[in-house]
Amino acid sequence: MKIYIDTCVLPRCQIETAKIYREAFGDKVCFELLPMFDLPEFESNLEANIDFLREGPVSFHEPVFCVEHPAPKGSPEYEESMHHIMLTKKFADILHPAHMVYHISNCKVTPETKDSMLKTSLENLEEIREIFSGVQIVVENVGTDVKGDKLLDQEEFTALCREKNFDVLIDVGHANANSWDIRRLIHDLRTQIRAYHLHNNDGVHDLHNRLNDGTINFPELMPYILSETPEAKLTIEYTRPEYHGQPLMEDIETLCRMI
Repeated sequence: MKIYIDTCVLPRCQIETAKIYREAFGDKVCFELLPMFDLPEFESNLEANIDFLREGPVSFHEPVFCVEHPAPKGSPEYEESMHHIMLTKKFADILHPAHMVYHISNCKVTPETKDSMLKTSLENLEEIREIFSGVQIVVENVGTDVKGDKLLDQEEFTALCREKNFDVLIDVGHANANSWDIRRLIHDLRTQIRAYHLHNNDGVHDLHNRLNDGTINFPELMPYILSETPEAKLTIEYTRPEYHGQPLMEDIETLCRMI
């Protein structure tokens, strides 16, 4: 089984620094590309590293910064989002990702705006599917209670994914921060789960800590993940560049032992 690494852990605009993981682990390691076109040098750096990324399978995480899918068509937020989405499409046409992660929302949610935000985001999801025809779009459970940006609770997320027959990515860190029943979440959506984001936290905040730093017991959880969804892709998703290098190397080795 291959292990994917989200490029958010790399020093900004330095995709070439990912080569140390390929050198250490060979084709056991793949990459999930997180586009950051809001950074002036990102696009040129990505272009310079296309051949390296072509060496193995890649997945895409759609842009997080500057992208808001609950923004209605014609709004400045929608136009900014689509600018970043189309830049991402340019490189998807080159790299042919195994899938692309979709965030239903990244912004604050209120009881008054919840229904309209969800309706608009689902409409925009259909547009994304048309733009990225041929790419599997996986819907991620996103947002946390403490930040006020969680659009769906566990029951709502599960019901929506079932109703719409979504391909799903389970972010176990987000689920843990919201006190979701992770095993039940996996069991309920097991036939639709295509991938996971793996990171840890304190059970409240979305810290994206290392696998052994938090309240998730990965040695206990991973056998369940593997038994329920043996074909799902596993992605270590760290967001702090201080984990790049030796810390991430150690955690790749730890995950390899678990699987």
